[in-house]
Amino acid sequence: MKRAPIAVLALLLPLGLLVGCSRDSSTSDKGGRVEFGVESMQSTDGEFPPGADKAKLVDETVTTLTARLTKAGLKDPKVEAGTNGDTVTVSTASGSGDDITALAGSGGLRIRPVLFDAPASAENEGLDVELRQANPETPQAEMARRAQMLKCGGDDPLLGRDEASALLATCSADDKTVYSLGPALAADRDVTTAVPGQVDGKWTVKVGLAPQAQERVSQYTSANNGKSLAYVLDTRVETAAKVDGPSNGEAAISGNSGFTEAEAKNLATVLVSGPLLVRLVPKS
Repeated sequence: MKRAPIAVLALLLPLGLLVGCSRDSSTSDKGGRVEFGVESMQSTDGEFPPGADKAKLVDETVTTLTARLTKAGLKDPKVEAGTNGDTVTVSTASGSGDDITALAGSGGLRIRPVLFDAPASAENEGLDVELRQANPETPQAEMARRAQMLKCGGDDPLLGRDEASALLATCSADDKTVYSLGPALAADRDVTTAVPGQVDGKWTVKVGLAPQAQERVSQYTSANNGKSLAYVLDTRVETAAKVDGPSNGEAAISGNSGFTEAEAKNLATVLVSGPLLVRLVPKS
């Protein structure tokens, strides 16, 4: 499965640290239509566990996605769940399929300390998905060993399903680096505002964090100068930035060459709406 292209989150530190990556997107006034398969966020195989209220989870996802599409300004959005909630079909009278797919991203955001990183190797044997997360008491050497077993590339069964409070072994979005990461200092639930705007003529998204998340980030950056923070979207590390000093609590999202206005608005809409309760997988 191809992941929808996603931008990078970066803290704005007093010394001017700002990092990011670009993404490509096409827009259209003709509208779009995308059919998605529905998977659980509560299991690595995508199956809904016994007792899960699938109908409620899908209904709430339909509501959230409809609100995202409307806020993004796509005309006449229609989001319909299929029989038994196994599919969700989205159509709009403006925008494009790429816009729909971008807005249907889970929105799972984590800011995590980097405990270990190394170049990925095609020779790695792979790691069972159950071993990719562990409680915070697990020795760092053990998590580093697990990270070095990861085989990057292809579908990620943990995509968007990582537990924020646990340690995580994962790959970079470009599949070139493996990481062992600490518990999240901030997550999607901590995003209070996401405002698109222009900085020096380039479109970016300024993100505000809740006070408790700001305090956690401030404490970490004050005590860990020279270490790195990973900016993780849907379980993959988009970038890792070195800490150059105490954070001022703000965060920003920027592409290397900036976003288009539509891209910035779509990303802001996803972040401020909170994560979807089920994973939507575009059907080919």
